[in-house]
Amino acid sequence: MPSRTIQWLGACGIAGCLAWTAQPAQAAIGDNAQQPLVVAFKGGATTLDPIMRSETTTESWQRNIFDTITFQSAQGKAVPRIAVAWKNLSPLSWQLTLRAGVTFQNGTPMTADDVGQSIMDAANNPKSQMREFVNDVTGFTVVNPTTLDVTFKQPDPLFPLHLSSIPVMPEALIKQEGRTAFAAHPIGTGPYRFVSWLAEDHLNMAAWKGYWGKPVAFKFVRLESIPNGATRLAALLSGQIEIAEKINPEDFKRVKSSGRAYITSVSGTRTMYLAMDDWRATGSSGMAAGAKNPFLDPRVRKAVYEAIDVGLLRDKIFDGAATVASQFMPPLMEAYDPALKRFAYSLADAKKLLAEAGYPHGFTVRLDATNDRYLEDSLVAQALGGMLQEVGITVNVNAIPKAVFFPQMNRGDFTLYLAGWGSVDPLSTWNAMFHCRDPKLGFGHVNREHYCNKPADALIAKASGTFDDAARIKLEQQAYALADRQDIAYIPLYYQDEVAGVANGVVWQERPDGLILAWQMQSKPMAGK
Repeated sequence: MPSRTIQWLGACGIAGCLAWTAQPAQAAIGDNAQQPLVVAFKGGATTLDPIMRSETTTESWQRNIFDTITFQSAQGKAVPRIAVAWKNLSPLSWQLTLRAGVTFQNGTPMTADDVGQSIMDAANNPKSQMREFVNDVTGFTVVNPTTLDVTFKQPDPLFPLHLSSIPVMPEALIKQEGRTAFAAHPIGTGPYRFVSWLAEDHLNMAAWKGYWGKPVAFKFVRLESIPNGATRLAALLSGQIEIAEKINPEDFKRVKSSGRAYITSVSGTRTMYLAMDDWRATGSSGMAAGAKNPFLDPRVRKAVYEAIDVGLLRDKIFDGAATVASQFMPPLMEAYDPALKRFAYSLADAKKLLAEAGYPHGFTVRLDATNDRYLEDSLVAQALGGMLQEVGITVNVNAIPKAVFFPQMNRGDFTLYLAGWGSVDPLSTWNAMFHCRDPKLGFGHVNREHYCNKPADALIAKASGTFDDAARIKLEQQAYALADRQDIAYIPLYYQDEVAGVANGVVWQERPDGLILAWQMQSKPMAGK
């Protein structure tokens, strides 16, 4: 049987592999640099600067190197990490108790000031995609080496949970070296230290001996991008890799019967949705030159919603590994309203709505999607195109790599696109995805569609200042009902199950948020070894 080194050459390229591997020694996986634990993703990290990209794959790669201030449990609750306790001192003040004895991977002790400056960096850097989590923070005071008081311009009752998205960074080093140099050789307080990486392709890491927590089970880890699902599956079943993200549903039985690996799956907090241009009357990029943008009419938006049979997508594409979405917020989130039902699938009603809106014969539109980001993303896009054709809407599917897709969407080069959003909580999701765009205040940085409902924003603003859970949830539900049912800000499709294939020698369970973290994995001795 070929060595892992030889097998890797096909997956990651000769130059990239030889920089990391040599002839493998006879040792357990992850015990040396020649035989690292290999985790294969559908795509790679776009940056190693931990505040510049709010996207699950990128965060999965980064958060092996960086600790966040708190951590989100599988149940969606804030649990200790760098902050071991927290207390609300007043509506505009929280106090954090920090872990003592934490060291950065360059040997520098982490201080309370580092934690405070990391919060402010995430809040104030104009390119930060973590702004919505700390948008209302105004400053901090170091009380003592392990105590930090944080102040706000508006109350944040979910601040401890929001801190699960804020990495701890060596701010003095960043100021000294600059962000570009820091992103090229990142230094955090996490369980793994940076060794080498090639953007969008692979990241090599080694266990950090000065880590404050429990020793990791695998000392050497390689994260790889293998976009093709069949290639990831083959690599898993042949023993080239230990974790394969996003196993396609049609391959579940093959993994289970292989005797080499198993499937781990959990209902996720990622909402897959369709987004529509909500601001350009003409000149929308996915329409013919000079064509009127039909999606400004809510009847068209509802027609598209009712023309999609999500149950069929679930059954035929995902083999049940998805949950039909009744609303944008997934069930694990506090704003989820079990009384809210999805608009019924009805081709007749969809055609009627299109005729009323002035499109009795439909129209032609480009549908943009990724082909390397979500489970069966390009296949779903093609299926959606076929469904919309049933009501006269001709869809030209443009499925492209995420490295091209997201910058294109951020530029506004779309009319209709398919994407996913993994919610941490309803307040930060609203401020990023639904709030009227205000870049100076950090609102709407992912609201590419320019959706805007000021009364709904006011409901969320009131919820953000409400520490009574029941009252806050009621306000959140009212705002989301306006967006989901009245405005159809987005068309929620399904909540994606998080699915991976895992080699029998590794013990690990998928997380609802989709983060794949090597430090949460344990080794299991193989039979006969």
